[in-house]
Amino acid sequence: MEDLTQRFPPDPPPKGKPVLAPVVNATAITRQPALVRLFAQHFVHNGFNAMKAAAAAGFVNPSPTFVRNLADSPAVKKVIAELLGPYNDALSHVVTPETVKRELARIAFGDVRGLFHSDGSIKDISDIDDDTAAGISTVEVELKRTRTEGASPDDPDFAGPTERTETRILKIKRYDKLAALNILARHTKLVGDEAQDGVNALAGALASRLDAAKRRMTSAEAEDVEPRAPSPPSPQRVVQSEPIDTADLEPRDEDADLY
Repeated sequence: MEDLTQRFPPDPPPKGKPVLAPVVNATAITRQPALVRLFAQHFVHNGFNAMKAAAAAGFVNPSPTFVRNLADSPAVKKVIAELLGPYNDALSHVVTPETVKRELARIAFGDVRGLFHSDGSIKDISDIDDDTAAGISTVEVELKRTRTEGASPDDPDFAGPTERTETRILKIKRYDKLAALNILARHTKLVGDEAQDGVNALAGALASRLDAAKRRMTSAEAEDVEPRAPSPPSPQRVVQSEPIDTADLEPRDEDADLY
């Protein structure tokens, strides 16, 4: 995408002596629209590096506190918003839910075979299709320059020595396929937001089982400690007997041999 901030080159510094930051506070600078716009332009042009922006705008030996207060001032932020307005508008048409999902799908479902020719040799960068290229995060290359002397100087077609640069791909690193699949799975509700990889899911299940076992052990120990109510006495069996005749207790003649 084109860097729209380059359409706003910084204005020339105002005439006169540069501002001496140690003796001028940021509030005084914000009351000067020309200096505010100049600083804001350099702030954007230098990748939002406030110290570089202050030096480029003509401030001499600015202190970090002065520069920070100037960059955070409402006046500077207002000018930056005006400068980046077209850029933000362009991004709003590019960064949409559909484009984000498409790029995630390219990473999640990219095929590494798109990097190679049918004979196994790696393709040149310019020959890689858009879907495969979207899944590449880093390309490490080697540049080799060769010098050709050409024909003899006596040859009328002699054009002098020439140089040729050859580019050889050493390493290609792709984005994390599983990470993209995880994002898409959560977005499409295939898994819950709390779902993690298999190892974490197994650890969670084991932890739950351990907690349940611990609760059961705690409950059993509590039952052993609590005093138990005494068991009610078992009912006694009463045997009723007939009245004894005392005459039967007196020794009889036939029982004499027992004594």
